[in-house]
Amino acid sequence: MKQPMNKWWERLQYTLLFLALTVFVHSFFGWFHNWLKPSDPYKVPEGRASKVFQTGEGNDPDSSPGDRLRLFYWIGE
Repeated sequence: MKQPMNKWWERLQYTLLFLALTVFVHSFFGWFHNWLKPSDPYKVPEGRASKVFQTGEGNDPDSSPGDRLRLFYWIGE
């Protein structure tokens, strides 16, 4: 009668160990993701840095998609 209880106890131990390691790895990856991610990617740059995009509606009649593509290939921006 003692054998089945030992078997279930071992299974419970392995299950709890698996769940604990899963929670630990999940929290570690969450911490690592937050560490890599910039805190605010849309903040105003500091120092000599400048933003490389213009804000606006994007419906400027002087700037067609072909002109923007040519500008991209010409300047590389």
